[in-house]
Amino acid sequence: MLAKNIRECGMHLRNVGASGVSGLGALALTAVFAIPLCTLPAHAQRLGQKQTTSSGNLVTVYSISWPTPISSVSADVEVSAGPNASNIFAFPSYFQFRFADGGAIASYGSQKQPTLERTPLKPKQCARGWLDFAVTSGQRPTVIRYHEMSADKKIIEWSVK
Repeated sequence: MLAKNIRECGMHLRNVGASGVSGLGALALTAVFAIPLCTLPAHAQRLGQKQTTSSGNLVTVYSISWPTPISSVSADVEVSAGPNASNIFAFPSYFQFRFADGGAIASYGSQKQPTLERTPLKPKQCARGWLDFAVTSGQRPTVIRYHEMSADKKIIEWSVK
């Protein structure tokens, strides 16, 4: 797992070794810096990856726009009903931003169009749109979370960089 995190974050043993540290020392330094800098939450996905919910639907966060540290964060999201779905809705309230300090906020609609709204979905039908999240100065979002009301409490997260 550590090696995967190191590769995904662009840290390479050869770069550390070039600094004059070699062998196990280079490996130890790489690990020391890779863990706090690169580790995503254990189940965080990369943007654009479709994820299956516990009810068999698909959910995707395509992109996140955060122009300045004091502006709202916008997320382009999609919810798709599974092939056997019945009574399924795309609910914007299932999306939250989570912060480094443990806090969380829900979206409040969006200034961008189309806005993801509460939408009934037929099997294999999708609803895609933007959601805005109010971020106060000094807050650092770490993940966008999707959590539908289900018996198994499955949580899906995408990393925010």
